[in-house]
Amino acid sequence: MKINTQSIILSLVAASTVIAAPAPIQKRNWVVDKLKPLFSEAVKTLSCTACVAALIGVKEVSLLNKNWVLSAGRELCPALAKQAPEVCDGMVELYGNALIESVIKADISSGDGKLICHSLGSLCPAPAVTSGTLTFPKPKPAKPVAPTASGQLIDVLHLSDWHVDELYAPGSEAVCGKPTCCRKFTDSPTTPQRAASSWGDYGCDTPVKLTQDLLKYIPKVANVSFAVMTGD
Repeated sequence: MKINTQSIILSLVAASTVIAAPAPIQKRNWVVDKLKPLFSEAVKTLSCTACVAALIGVKEVSLLNKNWVLSAGRELCPALAKQAPEVCDGMVELYGNALIESVIKADISSGDGKLICHSLGSLCPAPAVTSGTLTFPKPKPAKPVAPTASGQLIDVLHLSDWHVDELYAPGSEAVCGKPTCCRKFTDSPTTPQRAASSWGDYGCDTPVKLTQDLLKYIPKVANVSFAVMTGD
């Protein structure tokens, strides 16, 4: 099985980072010195033991003060994950709070740590499934009866995997080497290798302009009764 090392370290660093006020410089340096070797070992070896050790370090610092890990996380992420700072910032904004709370509340030294590392990239074996008892409320509901079909056909709009990028910038680089391209980044080239077109690019998310045009066109071709939106 192929393991995405960048995804693993992004998740680990996001787990050590929350959005908060900057920590004093001496605290930040102390946290960097503590966490950097742990993260480096986890990424280098991709081992269960190293991953759990990194989580233990994150929890120890977070329990002292969550704010101390802010600058350290932002400093470690670009170098270890080999991603642009804005990519790391996006990971922190999306997942930082949830991951850090999970680490704080988890019993890392027991099965919780291995479960988190398994979720991050199968660095630990999947924990054994334990038996349990599930109790349903009484009385048992009456058996539902399906309504009689009318035979009438309706049109349903299915919006699948809806990815709309409000930051889409026509003319920007469509092949940028980042998770999301077709945006204006601070390091964007003056002359793009492939300029993002006004109506979208195959390698990028959908521009708002195309989305709005699509929604205006749908009523012209179908009498939609309701819509279903699916995807991640």
